[in-house]
Amino acid sequence: MQVFTVKGVHIDGVVACVPENKVDNESSLRELYGDEAKLIMESTGIRTRYIANPGTSSSDLCMACAQDLLEGTGTSPEKIGAVVFVTFTPDRLMPFNAAKVQDLLGLEKEIPAFDLSLACSGYAYGLYVASVFANACGRKVLLLDGDIQSAYMSPYDKSTVPVMADAGSATLISPDGNDREWKFTFYTDGSGRDTLMIPAGGSAKPFAARDLEYRDYGNDGKRKDADIYMDGFAIFRFVASDISKWLLKFLETTGESAETVDSFVPHQANMYMIRKLARKLKFDWDHTWQSGHAVGNSASATVPVTIAFDRENRLKQDGENKVLVSGFGGGLSASAGIISLDPKAYYKFFQYQKEEKE
Repeated sequence: MQVFTVKGVHIDGVVACVPENKVDNESSLRELYGDEAKLIMESTGIRTRYIANPGTSSSDLCMACAQDLLEGTGTSPEKIGAVVFVTFTPDRLMPFNAAKVQDLLGLEKEIPAFDLSLACSGYAYGLYVASVFANACGRKVLLLDGDIQSAYMSPYDKSTVPVMADAGSATLISPDGNDREWKFTFYTDGSGRDTLMIPAGGSAKPFAARDLEYRDYGNDGKRKDADIYMDGFAIFRFVASDISKWLLKFLETTGESAETVDSFVPHQANMYMIRKLARKLKFDWDHTWQSGHAVGNSASATVPVTIAFDRENRLKQDGENKVLVSGFGGGLSASAGIISLDPKAYYKFFQYQKEEKE
């Protein structure tokens, strides 16, 4: 197992938001599942989700978080030395979202700014890359993570509708020369890449008219080839078997355990799945951060969303908190990091409302 380490960085703040529309999951599932809607909702543990209005983009949500974060931490634009934007649903295929952020925030032009195209595993990847850049340039790095999954989701698909949602986030990482060591590891099994994907729209299969037509998949519902496809059972097996063993190996390799790490912040795939994963890692439920029940599964943004949403319940106020963060899903891919969270840092969670232009 490869373990990557970073020293001398600090998280100054984490801000996250959900979009305009709050969805009662049981009600929304009645059309698909009929009388079984309540059972499906209870099996996932996701009671409400948030879905963006058409036209609200991943950069809209993340920009709102970034502006609040910079103001809340008293960070001026010239202090930002790089922008890293994690998303698989950029505003456009080209150019990349980070270029828009650089312009709208008034950041310097002579800085690195780029996107990372990752789904559920993206946040710890982003943390590692942003931390390396922070040390390299000696300046603060803005990490954005957000997706509008609803733009690629069939309302008739029984695999994605019960769990998937939208969200955005911003994390500010600064070099401060401390001796704390963050540790990261990564996992990729491309043989399972077709279990969570968007079939059409890439260079291998550019969009055609037929890709925008619904196809009937029987008991699984209907979807277009332009929509997200997920084999839910395959993803569950991946997390329950491969990822649980891999995370246990990571803890053992780094000399850590549920006894030495204060808490676990997992990707909120669904509440049933993360409860089983936490149990295998020996983290009790009180030390497992949670947001999925209230906001749904927003891909890799679930980790920073959960930090911003649940910090008052889980964050110890007496010194730095050592936490295990992990995301897992499309790729098949996973990432994990043992990092520190400062209770005195700036945290905020809010619901986004797009400003109407006069």
